[in-house]
Amino acid sequence: MAVDLKEISEVPERTHPLWRKRLELEGRYSDTRKTELDFNRPHMYTLAKTARLGLRLLGLWDRGRKNAVQPVLIESDLTVPHLPPALEGLRILHLSDFHFSKFDTEQVPTIVNLLKGLTVDLCCVTGDYKYGHMGNMDHIRPAMERVLQSFSSTHGAFGILGNHDFSFMIPELEAVGLRMLVNEGTRINLRDTPVWIGGTDDPHNYCCDDVNAAMQGSKEDTFKILMVHSPERIAEAAQAGAQLYLCGHTHGGQICLPGWGMLKSNADCDRQFAEGTWHYENMAGNTTRGLGVTDVPVRYCCPPEANLLTLRHS
Repeated sequence: MAVDLKEISEVPERTHPLWRKRLELEGRYSDTRKTELDFNRPHMYTLAKTARLGLRLLGLWDRGRKNAVQPVLIESDLTVPHLPPALEGLRILHLSDFHFSKFDTEQVPTIVNLLKGLTVDLCCVTGDYKYGHMGNMDHIRPAMERVLQSFSSTHGAFGILGNHDFSFMIPELEAVGLRMLVNEGTRINLRDTPVWIGGTDDPHNYCCDDVNAAMQGSKEDTFKILMVHSPERIAEAAQAGAQLYLCGHTHGGQICLPGWGMLKSNADCDRQFAEGTWHYENMAGNTTRGLGVTDVPVRYCCPPEANLLTLRHS
């Protein structure tokens, strides 16, 4: 996926007005002086470099790196209000924030080993396949392919874009079996029950998300799942009728202190929604810590994770 950002061409045709906005913002990567995206501002890189140096001076770097490459599988029963009886016990594998690095040869084998032999009803992937923001991306497609082949999902795998991702990644990801949703949704049947799966674009940096568009077409008697990269659209999702909200982005804080928790959530939302399972009005949700790291590639008191959610009646 080594693509010249000045000539983005192999992207799917979409008609939503925000899609054109995303393409325009992506094009500005070719000239950092023109970009309006937060993650391309020089102070972000300065902060990351300072943090790396500080951790090395404190003798904490090696421990943090080791923590970052030891993912765990978190199995949770998630109570969902108004869950259709037929969906009791439905198993959803929630993956996010891989941040695949071409320099880390152990990351993919470790994830594959974690998920190997798992059988689920549905897989939802909530964005950030890329490690940084620039550079070659040829390693992402084979990495994602290996991950998807490591487990079995009866009703397939659906994904969305994150704030690190680019539009031209969509055909590559769909080629390995990940159905991508960008401000749109689709209806599937699970256990003879209609289920709507919606997905938005990134709401954190690109701000090209449209919750209502992702839910448009869903009927009142349909169980509604919404994938959003970050937990920053919870209120809008509940108002739009979503019953299950899946997201990542926060990395669970990535650097947490014992007894205190995350130092920074990196999301404009209440801390209670920045990690783990939660409820908001009549909507259940899960904010995963994700499987990767970026910028400062360490973790403390916050292991990387994949989530196996088993849905239960309220």
